Amino acid sequence: MSQRGYALDDGWYLDHAAGAAMTPGQDVLLQAHLELSPAAREQAAAITRIGGAMLENIDAPAGGDLSFDIDDIFARDAGDTAVSEAGTPEAKSAALPDYLPDAVRAFMAEGDLRLRWEFLGPGLEKAMLWRGGDDERLWLLRARPGVAIPHHGHRGSELTLVLKGSFYDGEQRYQRGDVEEADPGVEHDIRIGDEGECVCLALTEGKLRFQDPLLRLFQVFTGL
Repeated sequence: MSQRGYALDDGWYLDHAAGAAMTPGQDVLLQAHLELSPAAREQAAAITRIGGAMLENIDAPAGGDLSFDIDDIFARDAGDTAVSEAGTPEAKSAALPDYLPDAVRAFMAEGDLRLRWEFLGPGLEKAMLWRGGDDERLWLLRARPGVAIPHHGHRGSELTLVLKGSFYDGEQRYQRGDVEEADPGVEHDIRIGDEGECVCLALTEGKLRFQDPLLRLFQVFTGL
């Protein structure tokens, strides 16, 4: 299924509220989305309230405590790493671009990652942040205004969160905080907005699928 809206499927927010296990890539993208999108935070909070109301109707084990609150849930991944010496995650995070959400900055700083932009295509660059199992990848895409990404499909799921600027999928415009979710059945053409540079955080499974033989050959060199 393809979610062509601006938020994630409710299952993501439900898993977050329940503390379900996520891969590092999934966790960073979700945290960044919640940070940038008021609508996503509202939806996540609503799901948490529903869960809390359901728990109130469940008898807790003797001496047990099943209560939780939304502030604790949103803060649980922030960590407590505040220290004063230079070279700490906080100092490294401060050196990263302002358009990166705190969740991405913290992930990069804690992993001692640096932005290493690599050529992806005319007007396009990528920076790989993380690789996991099942060919899952978390990476940044940077594109010049007006650039068109050729018609393509996907061999796995694709989540694209806009951090800066905007892009169009058909007539639908995505801007900072919006996330597009697409499954392997989706084929589309992406065009970057004309107002300025666009930077997105992408979480993908498998490589892109191009019909053009030349683009498939080019894909060997880009790794995507």
